[in-house]
Amino acid sequence: MKKQLILVTTAFALGFTGCIVTAPSASAKTTYLPSYIRHHTFYRLTDGSQGGYHDKTTFKGNRMSVHSKMLGKHYTWRLSGLKKHSSKVYYGRIRYDKKHSELIKIKIFNKKHFDFIPKHMWSLKGNYTGNESFGATIFKR
Repeated sequence: MKKQLILVTTAFALGFTGCIVTAPSASAKTTYLPSYIRHHTFYRLTDGSQGGYHDKTTFKGNRMSVHSKMLGKHYTWRLSGLKKHSSKVYYGRIRYDKKHSELIKIKIFNKKHFDFIPKHMWSLKGNYTGNESFGATIFKR
């Protein structure tokens, strides 16, 4: 009788504290850009309002290696917190280094062309309102 009482009390206590016993439901899966982007080399171009970049950019996973011809330097930028909004639109953060980053929208046009659009543009109203004429960084293969 005493063993049954202990068993019933333990089951009753676990019923109220089931959140301790259950497995976590959150997914730790990392979101990546499609493979036709993250395994290729693109050229970083600018919109019509900026000067001319023509930097060779190689994507591997969520890292991008930028080889700047204009400055003669090599940069490694990371994409973090990517969330897939649709098959052609992703949202995330681009990290330039430990201190500098910005929120971006990645708009994919096709396998050889996509844009990075920053969330806040200094002369445009609204979020992610840049386009290829003003505000976007263009990547083409």
